[in-house]
Amino acid sequence: MKKIVFIFLLIGIIFTGFSQNNNEADNNAFTDYYPIVVKPTFGFLTNNNAKEDILFDAKPTVYYSIYNDMRSVMQNSIEKPSDAIYITFQPHIRMYAEDSKPVKTPSYRFMFGWQRLVKTKSNNFFAWAVESGHYSNGQSGCAFLAGEDDESVACTDFHATITDDTNLSDLLNRNNGNFSTNTTKFSFNFRFNNLNEFDKPYKVHSFTTSWELYHNRFLWLFDFGGFSDFDINIYGRNRFSLGYEFVHAWKPDLRYAFEQKFEIIQGAHPFVEPLRSETTLTLYPFDSNIGIFASYIYGHDNYNYRFVDSGNQISVGISWDWFTPFQIKRAEKIRERSL
Repeated sequence: MKKIVFIFLLIGIIFTGFSQNNNEADNNAFTDYYPIVVKPTFGFLTNNNAKEDILFDAKPTVYYSIYNDMRSVMQNSIEKPSDAIYITFQPHIRMYAEDSKPVKTPSYRFMFGWQRLVKTKSNNFFAWAVESGHYSNGQSGCAFLAGEDDESVACTDFHATITDDTNLSDLLNRNNGNFSTNTTKFSFNFRFNNLNEFDKPYKVHSFTTSWELYHNRFLWLFDFGGFSDFDINIYGRNRFSLGYEFVHAWKPDLRYAFEQKFEIIQGAHPFVEPLRSETTLTLYPFDSNIGIFASYIYGHDNYNYRFVDSGNQISVGISWDWFTPFQIKRAEKIRERSL
C-alpha cells in the first residue's frame, strides 16, 4: 500500500511539472485544455467521526488526451466549436493514523470522456461533458461484515438483516469492504468571462451542474465491475450536483477563486445523509497553477463506501489548476473583423 501512495504522489508531481505557464500574455506553449475538470489536491482533512483519524487526503487526478483541439480553435477560429476526447484516471487515497495498513480502501475512477466547448459572441463559454467508466476501491471483503468475503454465504445472510433503521457507519468494514459500480456522468458548464487588454479572462463566473448515474454494465456494454441488488439499495443510483466558482486575477501576481458545490444522493439507504456541501477558497500566488486552499465540508463523505459517514470537516492543502484561463485570441480576431 505504501508503494501505491508513492506512485500516486509521483504522478501528481510529474504532471504538475509539465503543466502550462500562464504568466505570458502570448501563450504559445500550452497543454490541452478541459473546461470541465476535477482538480488534483493534496491536504490535511479533519475527521467526521470517531472511528478513524485521517492524516491526509489526496486526489492525484490525471487526464490523458486522445484528441483535443480546444486551444487551437480558440486561437484560430471565430465560430467553430471545439472538442476533447480523453481518458481520465481519478484516484482518491487517504492515509490514516494506523501502523499496519496506512492506506485503506482507496478509490479508483477510470473514465472515458468527451467534452465540447462553444464560445458565445460575447466571449463566454458553454461546455458539456459525457464521461463513463468504472468506480471501485479494489477490495474483496464483505461491506458490512469484517472477516468475510464479499458475496459469501455469511456476507449475504448478514446483509439480509440490515433494515432501514440500521446504522451503516457503525457496521462498515473499513479495512477491506468492497465498493464497486460502473458509472456515467453528464456535466454542463457555463462560464462568463471578463477579458483584460490581452484578451485573457481576469474575472470568471462559472456555473456547473451534473448528473451521475450508477449502472451495472461497463460503458453500458460489458457485464463486469457492477453491483449487486443489495449494493445499489445502499448506494442509490443517482447523484446530482450544482456548483459555482468565481475566479479573479486580482493583481498581476495573484489570483484567487471562491467555489461552492452541492451534491445530492437520490435513492440511497435511509441512514445516508443525502446532502454534501463544499465551500472552498483558493489562492494562486504568482498567478501560477499551484494553489493553496481551505475548505469547509458538511454532509456525507465522498471516499467510496464512506458516503455512509457524515458530519463537518475542514480541509487545508495544495491544489493544481492545470487548465487556468488562457488568452482568447479569437476575441481579437472578432474585433479586427468588425472594424
